[in-house]
Amino acid sequence: MAPKRKRSDASEPVAYDAAQALVRQLLTQYPTLLADSADGVGVSFSKVNYAQTAPLVGLEPDLALQDISTFEIHRSRIPTDLFKSIVVDMDVMMVQYGPPYVHQTEEARSRFFSPIFNHLVKQFTFMLRNNPETIITGRIGTRGRIEYFFKAFGAVAILCIEMKLSVGNESERLDAIAQVIAECDGCDLNNAKRMFSLPILCILSDGLTFEFFKFERAGSVSSFFRGCFPGDPEPLQYGLTLPDPKNADTLLPFILQLRCVCETIFDTMLSAYIFALRAYRDRSGSTGKREGVKRPSLDGWDQALKFAEDALEAFRNAETQRKDGDVDSADASVLEGLRLLHESTGAVSTVYKSKLFMTGWDEDAVRKA
Repeated sequence: MAPKRKRSDASEPVAYDAAQALVRQLLTQYPTLLADSADGVGVSFSKVNYAQTAPLVGLEPDLALQDISTFEIHRSRIPTDLFKSIVVDMDVMMVQYGPPYVHQTEEARSRFFSPIFNHLVKQFTFMLRNNPETIITGRIGTRGRIEYFFKAFGAVAILCIEMKLSVGNESERLDAIAQVIAECDGCDLNNAKRMFSLPILCILSDGLTFEFFKFERAGSVSSFFRGCFPGDPEPLQYGLTLPDPKNADTLLPFILQLRCVCETIFDTMLSAYIFALRAYRDRSGSTGKREGVKRPSLDGWDQALKFAEDALEAFRNAETQRKDGDVDSADASVLEGLRLLHESTGAVSTVYKSKLFMTGWDEDAVRKA
């Protein structure tokens, strides 16, 4: 295995503009980026390949990901009514964009599956913010992919999602994973610049296949892992695949597997939220130590973290109960998990909170409008 890439500790103070430093470091690592930018302003990772990025996370390019280590992914059960809302909204998307097999662009495919993320993010009550690639200042457009950076508590990138319409042969798939590695590295550098240290959880999807990855930095060493379910044999360690509905006699198999996908994504989001909570709490604690005082807000962060960890345990326990055939107990555990998650999100403040339009709704006035 190649030696893992080291870099200087990003928490050290720098004497020049931090944003400039970040861009320069990325351009040094990936010199092909400028080919996709106008006057060097927008930076794109579309030309990065696996041979370039694999050594940066201790992987051998010639082994084509056969040497990658794994981490466990899980299903966190969600309420059936919540899942039904996702399916109903996907039907609305189908009316607009057609079924997945007629989509000609990544944008259409991304919008078709957007109800999954819309409804799951809502459960975190303003704690997660989605920044699509097309609305990130200075970034080039999709170029064959749609990216979403879910952030928590300001500028922490906790989840990076790549949507690709079609990943063809193995070489193209490896290059798609190379883009994930490069984007994760950029997000990690951005986090470190703000004195945050946390794993970045990733989803790579073409709309029918969902692969899960984790990028992690320990000190100056970066690592990249593939997610798999506990006990999965090696041939199944490639994420989740939805059945193609094109020639199906019934759509029920698609719906049932979609629930598994949604609950795995929800577990990923909740895990990322916990990582972000812990990172923010640790940063606040370090600041307090330097100032010689304990910050009053630390108690709130500790409480939010404990509630979130208990919620994750409840949701995963619900999935275990569902597997054992005890659906009633599973539903009760899900409700307890939601209660704990809402306790967590209510224990700390967030910069993202906005006044919802429906808070201004007046039934009589709207009826007369």
